[in-house]
Amino acid sequence: MPNKYAQLLDYLLGSGVSLHFAIHLSEKITVVELLRRLRDGFELVLWCLLNRISLRKTGLVFTHSALARNDVLFLMHYGNLTYETEKLAESGLELAQYLASVDIPKVVHLTHYAYCAESGARNLVALKPALLVAENNLAANSLFFSKYFSELPGDFYTLPYTPAQRFQDRVPFHQRVNKMVVTGSITYKMKSVEFIDFFKVNELQPLRRKLYEQAGGYLDQMECLVSDLDASRASPNPQSGLRFSKLADRLRPKSTQNEYYKKDIVEIYNTYAMFAVPEEVCDLPAIGFVEGMACGSAYLGVPGPMYEDIGMKAGVHYIPYDGTVEDLMSRVRYYQQYPLEVARIAEAGSRFVREQLSAEVIYGKFIARLQLVALSHRQEC
Repeated sequence: MPNKYAQLLDYLLGSGVSLHFAIHLSEKITVVELLRRLRDGFELVLWCLLNRISLRKTGLVFTHSALARNDVLFLMHYGNLTYETEKLAESGLELAQYLASVDIPKVVHLTHYAYCAESGARNLVALKPALLVAENNLAANSLFFSKYFSELPGDFYTLPYTPAQRFQDRVPFHQRVNKMVVTGSITYKMKSVEFIDFFKVNELQPLRRKLYEQAGGYLDQMECLVSDLDASRASPNPQSGLRFSKLADRLRPKSTQNEYYKKDIVEIYNTYAMFAVPEEVCDLPAIGFVEGMACGSAYLGVPGPMYEDIGMKAGVHYIPYDGTVEDLMSRVRYYQQYPLEVARIAEAGSRFVREQLSAEVIYGKFIARLQLVALSHRQEC
């Protein structure tokens, strides 16, 4: 599970629900498959220990029958049913067919759903999910999703991000730097033909790239802290020859990205009056928007259903702009002249996040929805 969903995992662990972790299962019974299961089981136990997850309070699933004893299967789309490359994405069909034979409802979070959309959609159809989840109702609000995922069964559930407890408003607004800080990573360049043909770009967050490259021309308006993750992949790792396993590779962070994560992001959001974390072009927001708002900084975002559907109002809870560098900087220059108005928006946004997007509110409702999914499935059987 990606780090940005740690809040969800932490809440589930503390909620009292019975939680089990499963390895990547397969119906193959070969020596190679058994060895892979042993390796994956070791990595799962190690992951639990490194993240201080008590093995006495959770269960580990290694077989089809053990998986079937649960009420709901929750999995991430990326890393299971789709991947960055087409060959790996196609391999997700085997897992989808295997999991489809397990008689429990499947709930799929569509993280990075835009990677290899045709293969990913085919694998989802084979899985027959009972519920699809994302930070935006993609079925209703995304033309890209409608084009490639229209044959999917199941309902859609909007699950907004929630800020971790450490994101707090600590600095009085009048003491903040009257500029915008831009955060976020530039993800690896997209290889998916469907994505490039549809969006005419190979960047998942193209505006981040533009701001990163043009930062020197807007020093009076912006502090750009965007990290180029794609550049870290392109750079050779001097220790690559010392890697002794895939596990060691996964545990070793990318150097450029690691430097980004070392920054005190709470202090950064408390330093500036305004901030932006440009969205993905495939209609998904970044987690940074709730984190910065929780810290009392005024958010600049592209208006649309991904915000409106969760109750955010443009001009009230955040500053809207049209998605271009020019309009973004125009908005910043305008609000630099009206700090009281910015302070009003920042306060309204911070209050909205604290009251409407807390983990207790968002994940409490989500667990209730999962319970309804499980109940509905039992009634149909």
